[in-house]
Amino acid sequence: MKKKILLKLGHLTGCIVVMCLLSASIYAQTSITGTVREKDGTGLVGVNVVVKGTSNGTITDVEGRYTIVASPSDILVFSFVGYISQEIGVGNRSTIDIELEADITTLQEIVVTGYGGEKKADLMGAVAVVDMKPLINNSTGNPMQGLQGRVAGLYIEKNGGSPNGENSRILIRGSNTLGNTDPLYVIDGVPTKRPEVFQSLPASSIESVQILKDASAASIYGSRASNGVIIVTTKDGGGRGEDLSITINHSTSILSTKPQRVKMLNAEERGRVLWEGAVNDKTNPNANTNIYSYDWNEDYDNPILNKVNITPYLGGDPTVPAGDTDWQDESYETATLSSTDVSIAAGSANSSLLINFGYVKNTGTFVYTGYDRFSTRINANTRFYKNRLKLGINAEISSSSETLGSNDLGNSPNTAQAITLAPTIPVYTTTGEFAGPLGAGYSDRNNPVGMQYRNRWDDLGKSLIFGNVYVEAELVKNLIFKSSLGYDYSTALNKNIELAFQEGFLGRQVNSLLKAN
Repeated sequence: MKKKILLKLGHLTGCIVVMCLLSASIYAQTSITGTVREKDGTGLVGVNVVVKGTSNGTITDVEGRYTIVASPSDILVFSFVGYISQEIGVGNRSTIDIELEADITTLQEIVVTGYGGEKKADLMGAVAVVDMKPLINNSTGNPMQGLQGRVAGLYIEKNGGSPNGENSRILIRGSNTLGNTDPLYVIDGVPTKRPEVFQSLPASSIESVQILKDASAASIYGSRASNGVIIVTTKDGGGRGEDLSITINHSTSILSTKPQRVKMLNAEERGRVLWEGAVNDKTNPNANTNIYSYDWNEDYDNPILNKVNITPYLGGDPTVPAGDTDWQDESYETATLSSTDVSIAAGSANSSLLINFGYVKNTGTFVYTGYDRFSTRINANTRFYKNRLKLGINAEISSSSETLGSNDLGNSPNTAQAITLAPTIPVYTTTGEFAGPLGAGYSDRNNPVGMQYRNRWDDLGKSLIFGNVYVEAELVKNLIFKSSLGYDYSTALNKNIELAFQEGFLGRQVNSLLKAN
């Protein structure tokens, strides 16, 4: 008996020691302050200060000052675009001031800013050069999505209604501008305000992306550049002699919404919540037994619920038995996203050719939605007269088809019905039809699976032709004349088929077809 008591005391002592150590480590965390400066002593604003290996971080203010909570064993990581990152151990210090050095490698990059290029070190405005390697491995087939989180101050505003983010847009300086906040896209020298042109480019065909962030870009491109400029240069065949190369890129991703879904009540749990609401209001929970009836002690001061009884048939119709439906499970499914592009490149001493074929398919996580896109790109150029005259073409043709999430008869999104529709409504009747609300007590909202099925032939088709032909002549040494003729054409056809149906007490009496350009 004494040995058991000693063991228990030893175990208790160990727990106390562990708790003390944990407490000590928690209380050892202190507030670290400091200033991040450039070499000339000027404070740097917007520097990221992060505790290494954690999500604990902050940024410096307009004077380069920061405050962060860390323990002596932590390491602080200081990083800023265009500067060499530093890692500093905290130790016993409460103040850490550092000086960041400019990254000479990035400052030597040649940046396309308008009619030519210059070293990044010589630029006065805010310019970001995007690392293209992560974009090539982006499985969405949408280079705009690949920019997310890779450029400081750039935000991707994604429209959740599009399976492939086709209706997304870029915000360079936030959404505080009145009217259109889209930046100007300049692709191989051709300007456009339509983001879908950039989105349709296969990432493997992009040579470089530069982003002019501040309003000084308007001095080159005019008022259209007031929201910033994204300059895209695509690849050519290069100088490979007479060699022919074929490159194939393919990626496939599995998409699921389960981690983001809302936890829903089942049929019995929903009945219990309705009972609690009625009892709290001192009203009879059995006043309407069209959906639920309750076995309880009828004591409003000390209520006790014995059983929730679910009415077996909706509206008394034996073909519509009460269900226990999780509408999110019924409305969402695992999807696949695949992207394939094939590039054929050839070049000689004076000419180059690049042909790119791309295909993107997204089956959609919401039932009966999807996205397909075919694209073709041709970049070609040739030189004459000892390379003093150059003729070239950059052209892209793209066609996409998209089936979006639809609305119910009350124009409410089916995604909303997947959360709010009563679980006692089944997906199907015993005759195989789509079930809907029937009888008193139900809202006038449709079965989201049924509405999506009826709209499965709806289609938003988009086509575009974008590119330019150009001539470039070196009149005298280092004096180049270039003339370019650009073409930007797009069309969209929205097909909307509305089928007649009856679903519970909701329905439509006639078929209709709407096509709109």
